[in-house]
Amino acid sequence: MMDVYDLIVEGIKFFDKGKYTKAVEKLHQAWDGITDKRTQSTEQILIQTWLGRCYFAQAEKAKNADKADEPFKLAVEHYQQRLKLAKQLKNKKISIEGQIDVQVWLGHHYLTYAKRTKYVDKASELFEQSVEHYEKWLQLTEQLENKQDCIWQQTAAQSWLVHCYAEQARKTKNTGEINDLFGRAIKHNEKRLQLAEQLGDKQDDSIKEQIDALSWFCGCYLEQAIKTKDMNEAAKLFSQANAFAKRNLRLTRQLENEQIRIQQQIFARFGLSRCYIERVKRIKNTDKAEALFKKQANKYLLAADEQLSLLSDETKKTKTAKQIRQSLRDVAYLNENWHSYFEKKKQEIQESLFKGKTSQPQDAVSTVLAVLHITPIELGFTPMAHYTSPHVCHILFSIGGNETASPMRLGSSTYMNDPSEGRGLLDLLNQQDLELENKADGASHNAFFTCFSSRVNDLNQFRLYGKEGGVEASGCCLVFNKNGDWLREADVSAPFRSLSEMSRQNSDDLPKVDEYEKLPLYQVAYIAYKDEYIAEKKCGIWLLPQEKLKFGIRLKPVGNEEWHQFRLGKLKEALEELIGFFKDKSAVSDEDKEALEYIRYLFKDFAFRDEEEFRMLVIKPIDSEEIEYCETTQSVYIPYADIRNLADEVILGTNYEKTGNQRKAEVFRYQMKQKCPDVKVSRSTLPINPPNK
Repeated sequence: MMDVYDLIVEGIKFFDKGKYTKAVEKLHQAWDGITDKRTQSTEQILIQTWLGRCYFAQAEKAKNADKADEPFKLAVEHYQQRLKLAKQLKNKKISIEGQIDVQVWLGHHYLTYAKRTKYVDKASELFEQSVEHYEKWLQLTEQLENKQDCIWQQTAAQSWLVHCYAEQARKTKNTGEINDLFGRAIKHNEKRLQLAEQLGDKQDDSIKEQIDALSWFCGCYLEQAIKTKDMNEAAKLFSQANAFAKRNLRLTRQLENEQIRIQQQIFARFGLSRCYIERVKRIKNTDKAEALFKKQANKYLLAADEQLSLLSDETKKTKTAKQIRQSLRDVAYLNENWHSYFEKKKQEIQESLFKGKTSQPQDAVSTVLAVLHITPIELGFTPMAHYTSPHVCHILFSIGGNETASPMRLGSSTYMNDPSEGRGLLDLLNQQDLELENKADGASHNAFFTCFSSRVNDLNQFRLYGKEGGVEASGCCLVFNKNGDWLREADVSAPFRSLSEMSRQNSDDLPKVDEYEKLPLYQVAYIAYKDEYIAEKKCGIWLLPQEKLKFGIRLKPVGNEEWHQFRLGKLKEALEELIGFFKDKSAVSDEDKEALEYIRYLFKDFAFRDEEEFRMLVIKPIDSEEIEYCETTQSVYIPYADIRNLADEVILGTNYEKTGNQRKAEVFRYQMKQKCPDVKVSRSTLPINPPNK
């Protein structure tokens, strides 16, 4: 029979293999095997520690964040048990170190969970609990006898408090709260920098900590500048961020370790480039100043890119290279170098989706994605609208009797308003699925998306969408991106990860933190069949005729007009290449057909052109744990995000009060002021008749 220690070792082995249920089973057996709780304190602490880690690992593995609640609570319970045991230890040094370790783990766990949850209120509570544990960690360091150990621990605790407050600030929209949170982060960072200067045992360690603190100063001021609406204040914040980044770069020269020096110089130069890029994006400078900022951004990025080859750590090299390429791409856009911008954008897509090796159709698909993917720098300050019913709007903002908010949904493509959803491109390429049998197997994967329109406060959109009780213009128009800060730099692989899994036969990949908030935004292109009623000018491009059929593509300009014309040329080139390739069906493989899954939901029929639609989409297996079922609508969906900190404005339709449901715009405005004070509420006055009584 195995003794307690052997069972603990077995449990740890199962943990290392990712078999958490088995690990928990062995650890509980070990706990039951303890005969004397007064003398076997070491074993008890080990068991509680590893049970906490097992349950937290299970919480992290849960693909649906809501299903993580129970294992997370169990993890916290076991860490609290471990804390009690640590306090009972007679050796003061070991007792304090044990208590610190628990507070560190709890702080990290709450922070990780706060970053992952989609719910604003829940995230706020979790951030507060994380801060509480980091503060307790800081207090416990005062009892450490070794001065250097005390300074190291305090430096680390301060750094995590900075991280926690900065992350919380990034997740909120309330200007006052943002400034307060960044203010707290900066205050703790000042203490951290002072402590880092006192680390005397190793010069490089002290310099590294100072550099990291300076990086956080730069990051905090930069984020604050991006979020503020006052352009004069933004200019001051950009200057502060820039000053800390330059100070950081100077300090890196003092690092003795060559690899660490190179890495930190790359990071510092990258930080400086972002200061210049974001400043040009957000503030209208003089032509001379703007040209200088672009030149400086390019200079620092090229220097950082050149140093990458000197790095020996391939993982860090790859991750950093991606960030530098994205910034070089932004500089190319700002300089209106469309060819360079497009090629960088396309290369990122090819590497993310096809590992850089593409067949002819995959290359054309990458071109289409590069055309239709709208990056933050392309979108700029263009507002986006999402039309929905008053009932759904109330749920999204947790008003009108709804105690908790629900995230906006990515809805299934199966029951969208367009019955031909996903088929338009296949028709264009003559790749229709022929259902010749009396039955058809259900698709293994489905597309889920949430839709936006560039038509804000639009009568046609109000008449079609979000109606309550069949009353036109009774819905709500949710407006995003008025401040140009809604769209985030996207993970272009996120929507299609399950398609890659099909080829790799690997479905264990987890959704990353904030993955759905980093979904790419795609513009929808409209396919027209040329007939006597469609004028040539209604489509930006017309494709080569196919057997007397002529198809055109309508795509509304976004941002720069020259860039739009460049996009149209690339889209025409790619679609004609696909038409030519798929003409010979005998040469088409299943892999070639599969490539179309990446783009077929980005095209709609010309009849829907007035929608001027943009969408965020994700393709998932129909049995994915992330898919949820709604009993009210009897439909499946994937939660997208809590929009209370994303939306800028709600425009109530002209007939909002005239549905017979006793709705009052005044009440809506009052409740929003209580729950979401930073979301503007306005009333549409578009001319439309009231409903018939």
